[in-house]
Amino acid sequence: MTEIFEGQLVLPENVRYGQVVIKEGRIDTIHYNPEDFLTPTVKVPDDQYICPGFVDIQINGAFGKEFKSDVDAVEVIRTKLPKFGTTSFCPTVTTRPLDTYQDHVETLMQRVGTELGAKIIGMHLEGPFLNPSKVGAQNAALLHNPIDCPYEKYATEHIEIVTISPELEGSKEFIDRLIADGKKVGVGHSLIDYKELIDLFDSNNMMIVHVFNAMADLNSRKPGVVGAALEKDEYFVSLIADGIHVDPVTVRIFWKSKTDKKKVICITDGSAVSGMDVGIHKIGSRSIEKREDRAVLEGTETLVGSTLTLNVAARNLKAFTNCSLNEAINAVSLNPATYLGRQDEIGQLKAGNAADIVVIDNEFEVKHTYVDGILVLSNG
Repeated sequence: MTEIFEGQLVLPENVRYGQVVIKEGRIDTIHYNPEDFLTPTVKVPDDQYICPGFVDIQINGAFGKEFKSDVDAVEVIRTKLPKFGTTSFCPTVTTRPLDTYQDHVETLMQRVGTELGAKIIGMHLEGPFLNPSKVGAQNAALLHNPIDCPYEKYATEHIEIVTISPELEGSKEFIDRLIADGKKVGVGHSLIDYKELIDLFDSNNMMIVHVFNAMADLNSRKPGVVGAALEKDEYFVSLIADGIHVDPVTVRIFWKSKTDKKKVICITDGSAVSGMDVGIHKIGSRSIEKREDRAVLEGTETLVGSTLTLNVAARNLKAFTNCSLNEAINAVSLNPATYLGRQDEIGQLKAGNAADIVVIDNEFEVKHTYVDGILVLSNG
């Protein structure tokens, strides 16, 4: 079956009017010359844009479920994420007892059904190898050093990314083994020294996770993780662009510092209360308060992930930095896909890639979402 989308195409380098021809769930060709145009199946209004599907490489939960605690979380969440334009994602399991990761991840994956929804790239494990001084809302009592890790039972075939604090005992060997096994490594919840970090950092396989959050502030004598994120253009860096975790001015400073804009990745770090009503919600063993603009542990101001969605992250990035539309969309599509080495599969409108397509309006509201060329969400 052939489908033809016509409209303003958000491409990696610009926005251009054209047609995307889809065959068997993949992008077959893209036409820019009107003389080559065919009768469109879908013609998008001039005030809307055809974008690649969004890729969220760090999301802890949503819609009342969290990947750490709920065995049905992957299936529930993946079928609802297209509402926000997300077509591929890495379910993120945060800190839990070290000896339970293998069984829990297996159970999560076994519960995935056949209903249409966002595609699972692989799991992201954010814990338990985190610095106790920067653990945030995670359970400090369950933390370990990488030297304690039963590697084969932790870094299983389903794992795509592991976020750790590289200053912990056994980290260097652990990171080397993960990368040798084809997995990606995030540096997060860390107080590692700048020099120590750049000495071990592999810019092809590592990223700095939610920059500015769960790490020391930039200091005149101790640049730390933030200093490396700002200085090293070749480093992939993820960012929670909700205006809460990172002030819009700080986002703007960060954006100006990164010469290579394709190394900026917007994540949601979404909590289980994303997509839910304002109020107190019992999530696993914790009570989380959903406010209009954030999620906190009940009775505290401790942030528990965010309530951000990727379409809003792209909108905020553009609003905070005055970047171009294609740069904002790259940050939620091509850039995370490139970090994972999947840019020729997902994350951009390109011949041969999966026909994961999101149609947005001028306010970044999602109108339609297609996964492998199949319509899974329509808002009119």
